[in-house]
Amino acid sequence: MLVPLANWHNPSKRRLEAIRAAHERNQAGLLELLEAYLILKGRKRATLSRRTLENYRLAVRDYLAWAWSDTQSLDILKATADDLDRYIAHLQVHGGNLNNSERRHLKPGSIATYVAGVRAFYRALEWANAATLPQVPSPSDPTPPEERRPALPDSLYKKLLQHLSGPNPHNTRDRLAVRLMAEAGLRISEVINLQVDDLSLNERLLVVRAGKGGKQRSVPLSKALVQEIEGWLRLRLAYVAAGERSLLINLGGRKANGRAMTDKSLRKILNRHYRDLGFPERYYGAHMLRHTAGTRFYKLSRDLHATARILGHANVNTSAIYAKMDLEGLFGVVDKLDD
Repeated sequence: MLVPLANWHNPSKRRLEAIRAAHERNQAGLLELLEAYLILKGRKRATLSRRTLENYRLAVRDYLAWAWSDTQSLDILKATADDLDRYIAHLQVHGGNLNNSERRHLKPGSIATYVAGVRAFYRALEWANAATLPQVPSPSDPTPPEERRPALPDSLYKKLLQHLSGPNPHNTRDRLAVRLMAEAGLRISEVINLQVDDLSLNERLLVVRAGKGGKQRSVPLSKALVQEIEGWLRLRLAYVAAGERSLLINLGGRKANGRAMTDKSLRKILNRHYRDLGFPERYYGAHMLRHTAGTRFYKLSRDLHATARILGHANVNTSAIYAKMDLEGLFGVVDKLDD
Protein backbone atom coordinates (compact mmCIF):
# COMPACT_ATOMS: atom_id res chain seq x y z
CA MET A 1 0.00 0.00 0.00
CA LEU A 2 1.27 3.46 -0.90
CA VAL A 3 1.95 6.02 1.85
CA PRO A 4 1.43 9.78 1.31
CA LEU A 5 4.30 12.21 1.85
CA ALA A 6 3.86 14.29 5.02
CA ASN A 7 5.00 17.65 3.64
CA TRP A 8 1.87 18.01 1.45
CA HIS A 9 -0.68 17.59 4.26
CA ASN A 10 -0.98 21.25 5.28
CA PRO A 11 -3.25 23.13 2.81
CA SER A 12 -1.52 26.51 3.16
CA LYS A 13 1.95 25.04 2.84
CA ARG A 14 0.76 22.86 -0.02
CA ARG A 15 -0.11 25.86 -2.18
CA LEU A 16 3.15 27.63 -1.36
CA GLU A 17 5.25 24.54 -2.08
CA ALA A 18 3.41 23.81 -5.35
CA ILE A 19 3.91 27.36 -6.64
CA ARG A 20 7.55 27.35 -5.57
CA ALA A 21 8.22 23.98 -7.23
CA ALA A 22 6.62 25.18 -10.47
CA HIS A 23 8.54 28.47 -10.56
CA GLU A 24 11.84 26.78 -9.67
CA ARG A 25 11.16 24.01 -12.17
CA ASN A 26 11.58 21.49 -9.39
CA GLN A 27 10.45 18.28 -11.07
CA ALA A 28 11.00 16.12 -7.96
CA GLY A 29 8.80 18.40 -5.86
CA LEU A 30 5.98 18.38 -8.42
CA LEU A 31 6.13 14.59 -8.65
CA GLU A 32 5.84 14.44 -4.85
CA LEU A 33 2.69 16.58 -5.09
CA LEU A 34 1.27 14.24 -7.74
CA GLU A 35 1.92 11.18 -5.58
CA ALA A 36 0.46 12.77 -2.45
CA TYR A 37 -2.68 13.79 -4.35
CA LEU A 38 -3.19 10.36 -5.89
CA ILE A 39 -2.80 8.61 -2.53
CA LEU A 40 -4.96 11.03 -0.54
CA LYS A 41 -7.55 12.15 -3.08
CA GLY A 42 -7.34 9.90 -6.14
CA ARG A 43 -10.12 7.48 -7.06
CA LYS A 44 -8.17 4.46 -5.77
CA ARG A 45 -6.26 6.32 -3.07
CA ALA A 46 -3.72 4.16 -1.23
CA THR A 47 -4.65 1.08 -3.28
CA LEU A 48 -3.28 2.74 -6.43
CA SER A 49 -0.96 0.29 -8.17
CA ARG A 50 2.75 1.01 -8.41
CA ARG A 51 2.56 0.58 -12.17
CA THR A 52 -0.14 3.24 -12.53
CA LEU A 53 1.89 5.60 -10.37
CA GLU A 54 5.00 4.94 -12.47
CA ASN A 55 3.04 5.56 -15.69
CA TYR A 56 1.67 8.86 -14.36
CA ARG A 57 5.10 9.95 -13.16
CA LEU A 58 6.52 9.20 -16.61
CA ALA A 59 3.71 11.22 -18.21
CA VAL A 60 4.38 14.23 -15.99
CA ARG A 61 8.13 14.04 -16.56
CA ASP A 62 7.47 14.00 -20.30
CA TYR A 63 5.02 16.91 -20.09
CA LEU A 64 7.44 19.00 -18.02
CA ALA A 65 10.26 18.26 -20.47
CA TRP A 66 8.04 19.62 -23.25
CA ALA A 67 6.65 22.58 -21.28
CA TRP A 68 10.08 23.69 -20.04
CA SER A 69 11.87 23.21 -23.36
CA ASP A 70 13.44 26.20 -25.13
CA THR A 71 10.72 26.08 -27.79
CA GLN A 72 7.86 26.32 -25.25
CA SER A 73 8.98 27.92 -21.93
CA LEU A 74 5.42 27.42 -20.71
CA ASP A 75 4.25 28.61 -17.31
CA ILE A 76 2.60 25.35 -16.27
CA LEU A 77 0.44 27.10 -13.66
CA LYS A 78 -1.21 29.13 -16.43
CA ALA A 79 -1.55 26.37 -19.03
CA THR A 80 -4.75 26.44 -21.09
CA ALA A 81 -6.66 23.78 -23.00
CA ASP A 82 -4.94 25.03 -26.16
CA ASP A 83 -1.54 24.40 -24.55
CA LEU A 84 -2.47 20.81 -23.73
CA ASP A 85 -3.86 20.32 -27.23
CA ARG A 86 -0.46 21.40 -28.58
CA TYR A 87 1.25 18.92 -26.26
CA ILE A 88 -1.00 16.10 -27.46
CA ALA A 89 -0.32 17.03 -31.09
CA HIS A 90 3.40 16.94 -30.34
CA LEU A 91 3.06 13.42 -28.88
CA GLN A 92 1.15 12.26 -31.95
CA VAL A 93 3.71 13.65 -34.41
CA HIS A 94 7.04 13.46 -32.59
CA GLY A 95 6.52 10.97 -29.77
CA GLY A 96 7.83 11.38 -26.23
CA ASN A 97 10.06 14.21 -25.05
CA LEU A 98 12.45 12.29 -22.82
CA ASN A 99 15.87 11.05 -23.82
CA ASN A 100 17.03 7.52 -24.58
CA SER A 101 14.50 4.80 -25.35
CA GLU A 102 11.55 6.77 -23.96
CA ARG A 103 11.65 9.11 -26.97
CA ARG A 104 9.80 7.02 -29.49
CA HIS A 105 6.62 6.84 -31.53
CA LEU A 106 3.65 6.49 -29.20
CA LYS A 107 0.57 4.42 -29.87
CA PRO A 108 -2.86 5.99 -29.20
CA GLY A 109 -3.19 3.97 -26.00
CA SER A 110 0.13 5.30 -24.71
CA ILE A 111 -0.86 8.86 -25.57
CA ALA A 112 -4.11 8.34 -23.65
CA THR A 113 -2.05 7.23 -20.63
CA TYR A 114 0.14 10.34 -20.92
CA VAL A 115 -2.95 12.56 -21.07
CA ALA A 116 -4.43 10.79 -18.03
CA GLY A 117 -1.19 11.39 -16.15
CA VAL A 118 -1.14 15.09 -17.05
CA ARG A 119 -4.81 15.41 -16.04
CA ALA A 120 -3.97 13.87 -12.66
CA PHE A 121 -1.07 16.33 -12.35
CA TYR A 122 -3.38 19.31 -12.88
CA ARG A 123 -5.93 17.88 -10.47
CA ALA A 124 -3.07 17.79 -7.94
CA LEU A 125 -2.23 21.43 -8.69
CA GLU A 126 -5.93 22.27 -8.35
CA TRP A 127 -5.97 20.45 -4.99
CA ALA A 128 -3.04 22.67 -3.97
CA ASN A 129 -5.01 25.73 -5.14
CA ALA A 130 -2.14 26.56 -7.50
CA ALA A 131 -3.74 26.04 -10.93
CA THR A 132 -6.93 24.90 -12.66
CA LEU A 133 -7.45 21.76 -14.71
CA PRO A 134 -7.66 22.47 -18.46
CA GLN A 135 -10.48 20.37 -19.95
CA VAL A 136 -8.96 18.38 -22.81
CA PRO A 137 -10.28 14.99 -24.03
CA SER A 138 -7.89 12.22 -25.05
CA PRO A 139 -7.64 11.59 -28.79
CA SER A 140 -9.69 8.61 -29.91
CA ASP A 141 -8.02 5.33 -30.82
CA PRO A 142 -9.34 3.95 -34.14
CA THR A 143 -8.13 0.44 -33.28
CA PRO A 144 -10.87 -1.69 -31.63
CA PRO A 145 -9.98 -2.90 -28.10
CA GLU A 146 -9.89 -6.55 -29.20
CA GLU A 147 -7.18 -5.71 -31.75
CA ARG A 148 -4.92 -3.72 -29.42
CA ARG A 149 -3.96 -6.61 -27.20
CA PRO A 150 -5.17 -9.77 -28.92
CA ALA A 151 -5.26 -13.16 -27.27
CA LEU A 152 -2.48 -15.59 -28.11
CA PRO A 153 -3.68 -18.25 -30.59
CA ASP A 154 -3.70 -21.81 -29.23
CA SER A 155 -0.91 -22.89 -31.58
CA LEU A 156 1.42 -20.15 -30.31
CA TYR A 157 0.44 -20.77 -26.69
CA LYS A 158 1.35 -24.46 -27.01
CA LYS A 159 4.62 -23.42 -28.66
CA LEU A 160 5.38 -21.12 -25.73
CA LEU A 161 4.69 -23.84 -23.15
CA GLN A 162 6.86 -26.29 -25.09
CA HIS A 163 9.65 -23.70 -25.18
CA LEU A 164 9.44 -23.43 -21.38
CA SER A 165 9.45 -27.20 -20.77
CA GLY A 166 12.39 -29.11 -19.37
CA PRO A 167 14.43 -29.16 -16.15
CA ASN A 168 15.78 -25.58 -16.33
CA PRO A 169 14.58 -23.89 -13.09
CA HIS A 170 14.21 -20.51 -14.80
CA ASN A 171 11.91 -22.06 -17.40
CA THR A 172 9.94 -23.89 -14.71
CA ARG A 173 9.28 -20.61 -12.92
CA ASP A 174 8.50 -18.73 -16.14
CA ARG A 175 6.16 -21.47 -17.32
CA LEU A 176 4.19 -21.23 -14.09
CA ALA A 177 3.97 -17.44 -14.43
CA VAL A 178 2.65 -17.83 -17.97
CA ARG A 179 0.06 -20.41 -16.96
CA LEU A 180 -1.16 -18.36 -13.99
CA MET A 181 -1.94 -15.52 -16.39
CA ALA A 182 -3.14 -17.53 -19.40
CA GLU A 183 -5.06 -20.25 -17.54
CA ALA A 184 -6.06 -18.67 -14.21
CA GLY A 185 -6.53 -15.18 -15.65
CA LEU A 186 -4.28 -13.36 -13.18
CA ARG A 187 -2.86 -9.91 -13.92
CA ILE A 188 0.92 -9.64 -13.81
CA SER A 189 0.73 -7.59 -10.60
CA GLU A 190 -1.40 -10.34 -9.04
CA VAL A 191 1.13 -12.99 -10.06
CA ILE A 192 4.01 -10.99 -8.61
CA ASN A 193 2.17 -10.35 -5.33
CA LEU A 194 0.99 -13.94 -4.95
CA GLN A 195 2.24 -15.50 -1.71
CA VAL A 196 2.70 -19.17 -0.90
CA ASP A 197 0.11 -18.70 1.85
CA ASP A 198 -2.46 -17.63 -0.76
CA LEU A 199 -2.56 -21.16 -2.19
CA SER A 200 -5.06 -23.83 -1.10
CA LEU A 201 -4.00 -26.61 -3.43
CA ASN A 202 -6.13 -29.28 -1.73
CA GLU A 203 -9.15 -27.15 -2.62
CA ARG A 204 -7.66 -26.19 -6.01
CA LEU A 205 -7.97 -22.51 -5.17
CA LEU A 206 -5.76 -19.48 -4.89
CA VAL A 207 -6.72 -16.16 -3.35
CA VAL A 208 -5.85 -12.85 -4.95
CA ARG A 209 -5.57 -10.62 -1.88
CA ALA A 210 -5.37 -7.27 -3.62
CA GLY A 211 -6.56 -7.32 -7.21
CA LYS A 212 -7.42 -4.27 -9.28
CA GLY A 213 -8.97 -1.65 -7.02
CA GLY A 214 -7.82 -3.57 -3.94
CA LYS A 215 -10.47 -6.26 -4.44
CA GLN A 216 -10.04 -9.83 -3.20
CA ARG A 217 -11.21 -12.87 -5.15
CA SER A 218 -10.83 -16.65 -5.12
CA VAL A 219 -9.65 -18.27 -8.34
CA PRO A 220 -10.28 -21.94 -9.21
CA LEU A 221 -7.35 -23.93 -10.57
CA SER A 222 -7.28 -26.81 -13.02
CA LYS A 223 -5.73 -30.09 -11.87
CA ALA A 224 -2.88 -29.60 -14.34
CA LEU A 225 -2.13 -26.13 -13.00
CA VAL A 226 -2.14 -27.45 -9.42
CA GLN A 227 0.48 -30.01 -10.46
CA GLU A 228 2.54 -27.23 -12.08
CA ILE A 229 2.43 -25.21 -8.85
CA GLU A 230 3.38 -28.24 -6.75
CA GLY A 231 6.39 -28.91 -8.97
CA TRP A 232 7.58 -25.31 -8.67
CA LEU A 233 7.09 -25.30 -4.87
CA ARG A 234 9.43 -28.29 -4.56
CA LEU A 235 12.04 -26.63 -6.78
CA ARG A 236 11.62 -23.25 -5.06
CA LEU A 237 12.87 -24.68 -1.77
CA ALA A 238 16.41 -24.92 -3.18
CA TYR A 239 16.55 -21.22 -4.10
CA VAL A 240 14.27 -19.20 -1.81
CA ALA A 241 15.81 -16.70 0.62
CA ALA A 242 15.05 -17.08 4.32
CA GLY A 243 11.67 -15.64 5.23
CA GLU A 244 10.59 -14.96 1.62
CA ARG A 245 6.94 -15.92 1.07
CA SER A 246 6.44 -14.72 -2.51
CA LEU A 247 5.55 -17.57 -4.85
CA LEU A 248 7.77 -16.40 -7.71
CA ILE A 249 11.37 -15.52 -6.85
CA ASN A 250 14.50 -14.37 -8.62
CA LEU A 251 16.96 -17.10 -9.54
CA GLY A 252 20.22 -15.18 -9.62
CA GLY A 253 21.51 -11.72 -8.90
CA ARG A 254 23.73 -10.73 -5.99
CA LYS A 255 21.02 -9.00 -3.96
CA ALA A 256 17.78 -10.24 -5.49
CA ASN A 257 18.56 -13.97 -5.55
CA GLY A 258 15.80 -15.86 -3.77
CA ARG A 259 13.74 -12.72 -3.28
CA ALA A 260 10.44 -11.65 -4.83
CA MET A 261 10.41 -10.74 -8.50
CA THR A 262 9.18 -7.39 -9.81
CA ASP A 263 6.62 -6.99 -12.59
CA LYS A 264 9.25 -5.11 -14.61
CA SER A 265 11.68 -8.03 -14.51
CA LEU A 266 8.94 -10.55 -15.37
CA ARG A 267 7.83 -8.44 -18.35
CA LYS A 268 11.39 -8.40 -19.67
CA ILE A 269 11.68 -12.15 -19.24
CA LEU A 270 8.40 -12.81 -21.06
CA ASN A 271 9.31 -10.53 -23.96
CA ARG A 272 12.66 -12.29 -24.28
CA HIS A 273 10.87 -15.64 -24.63
CA TYR A 274 8.55 -14.14 -27.27
CA ARG A 275 11.55 -12.84 -29.22
CA ASP A 276 13.30 -16.22 -28.99
CA LEU A 277 10.21 -17.83 -30.51
CA GLY A 278 9.82 -15.19 -33.21
CA PHE A 279 6.35 -14.13 -32.09
CA PRO A 280 4.83 -11.10 -33.86
CA GLU A 281 5.08 -7.95 -31.73
CA ARG A 282 1.30 -7.76 -31.41
CA TYR A 283 1.58 -10.73 -29.04
CA TYR A 284 4.22 -9.19 -26.77
CA GLY A 285 3.54 -8.16 -23.18
CA ALA A 286 2.01 -9.76 -20.13
CA HIS A 287 -1.61 -8.60 -20.36
CA MET A 288 -1.96 -10.49 -23.62
CA LEU A 289 -1.81 -13.69 -21.54
CA ARG A 290 -4.73 -12.57 -19.38
CA HIS A 291 -6.66 -11.85 -22.56
CA THR A 292 -5.77 -15.38 -23.65
CA ALA A 293 -7.35 -16.70 -20.46
CA GLY A 294 -10.48 -14.60 -20.95
CA THR A 295 -10.89 -15.81 -24.51
CA ARG A 296 -10.44 -19.45 -23.49
CA PHE A 297 -12.88 -19.11 -20.57
CA TYR A 298 -15.54 -17.61 -22.81
CA LYS A 299 -14.92 -20.09 -25.64
CA LEU A 300 -15.42 -23.04 -23.28
CA SER A 301 -18.35 -21.65 -21.30
CA ARG A 302 -20.07 -19.15 -23.62
CA ASP A 303 -20.96 -17.52 -20.30
CA LEU A 304 -19.85 -13.90 -19.84
CA HIS A 305 -20.92 -13.92 -16.18
CA ALA A 306 -18.66 -16.90 -15.39
CA THR A 307 -15.82 -15.29 -17.35
CA ALA A 308 -16.25 -12.03 -15.43
CA ARG A 309 -16.33 -13.91 -12.11
CA ILE A 310 -13.05 -15.73 -12.76
CA LEU A 311 -11.26 -12.64 -14.06
CA GLY A 312 -12.52 -10.37 -11.30
CA HIS A 313 -14.45 -7.97 -13.54
CA ALA A 314 -17.00 -5.92 -11.62
CA ASN A 315 -19.02 -5.34 -14.79
CA VAL A 316 -19.88 -8.22 -17.11
CA ASN A 317 -19.66 -5.84 -20.07
CA THR A 318 -15.90 -5.65 -19.49
CA SER A 319 -15.70 -9.35 -20.33
CA ALA A 320 -17.64 -8.95 -23.57
CA ILE A 321 -14.40 -8.13 -25.38
CA TYR A 322 -13.38 -11.81 -25.12
CA ALA A 323 -16.27 -12.85 -27.33
CA LYS A 324 -14.73 -10.65 -30.04
CA MET A 325 -11.24 -12.07 -29.46
CA ASP A 326 -12.26 -15.61 -30.40
CA LEU A 327 -10.47 -15.57 -33.77
CA GLU A 328 -10.46 -19.35 -34.02
CA GLY A 329 -14.25 -19.30 -33.81
CA LEU A 330 -14.28 -16.82 -36.68
CA PHE A 331 -11.99 -19.08 -38.70
CA GLY A 332 -14.51 -21.88 -38.17
CA VAL A 333 -17.24 -19.69 -39.62
CA VAL A 334 -15.08 -18.65 -42.58
CA ASP A 335 -14.01 -22.23 -43.30
CA LYS A 336 -17.65 -23.28 -43.60
CA LEU A 337 -17.86 -21.05 -46.65
CA ASP A 338 -15.61 -23.56 -48.44
CA ASP A 339 -17.99 -26.46 -47.80
